Amino acid sequence: EAIGGFAAGIVGTLLGFPLDLVKTRMQTQLSSSATNQLSTLSLLSHILRSEGISSIYKGVGPPLLSLSIVNTLSFTSYSYFRQNYFYGQDGWDYNNALSGMMGAPIFGIVTTPENFLKTQMQVDNVQVDRDKLKKSQPNQFQSNDVRQKQMQQQKSRGKFTSSFHCARTLVSSHGLRILYTGHVINTIREAAFVGTYFFCYEGYKSEFRKLLLGIDKQIWNNADSPNSHDAPWSTTLSIPMAGGCAGATGWALTFPMDCVRAGVQGQPIPSSQSTGQLKKKGALEILKYLLESKGFTGLYAGVSPSIARAFLVSGCRFSAYEGAMWLCRRSGLTTGAKSGSFGEEGHGAYDD
Repeated sequence: EAIGGFAAGIVGTLLGFPLDLVKTRMQTQLSSSATNQLSTLSLLSHILRSEGISSIYKGVGPPLLSLSIVNTLSFTSYSYFRQNYFYGQDGWDYNNALSGMMGAPIFGIVTTPENFLKTQMQVDNVQVDRDKLKKSQPNQFQSNDVRQKQMQQQKSRGKFTSSFHCARTLVSSHGLRILYTGHVINTIREAAFVGTYFFCYEGYKSEFRKLLLGIDKQIWNNADSPNSHDAPWSTTLSIPMAGGCAGATGWALTFPMDCVRAGVQGQPIPSSQSTGQLKKKGALEILKYLLESKGFTGLYAGVSPSIARAFLVSGCRFSAYEGAMWLCRRSGLTTGAKSGSFGEEGHGAYDD
């Protein structure tokens, strides 16, 4: 479980982080920003041109660590509660959602500091540029757009050099509690997402398996063929397909909460007490601001890269998990495990 969860966390984080950066920028940018109307690919291209290629992985350290831990915890927790308390069945069973949600309070303890540091790092360059724009002397012959373009000619450099530097700086100035900014809204979002995620995964997996088995029967033209009852390829393909669709569905349903979370955790935090008084807005204030300034659609700012990332990451994450478990079975690292083909059932938290 630990090896599978670790592999899933590493692969998923590295693949999806550039799209996560675009999502965060869309969620936190001002409605008057020059990049407000840019599409996902256009904004990513703009970031690469103005900030350099290293910027797309700025702040990747905390997610690499925390998501590996959370993946291991979530898979193990889901399997435990599903088998011993809620007795969830394959297919569309609400008990699978309840089983997934049980670990949310623990997930929140791990992911709130990670999300806070990641969000602060992802908006760091933008916040520095905003400060420069505010401090620059107004010129009646020079518009804001011209000044912004002049600043973009130089690669943006934020005030934090790494996630560790960000954490050390903010904790030394504001105490350890600063890392848990937005903890409540983040934990609520975790519970809603993880419940939807596992509920949809089991449902989609069952539907895709039926569909692929039906295709297998048509190919062999024999419903009683041994391959038609338990075709290994149907299980292997149903895992990434179900994982991708479950991730996309979970993000689509919980995205407004994530948008509020990003607004709470992406607020400018003074790097020292002397640079300004710390005034943080709560989740309800951020929600009110988003509705007033951007309307209801503002709660879905950045939803396109988020769903694309969720499908890619979740599909690869489930496949990476199953692949790692298969290698463990083949190498004898697991006890009492089968050594069958990749994707076979009877193991792990996904296919119990």
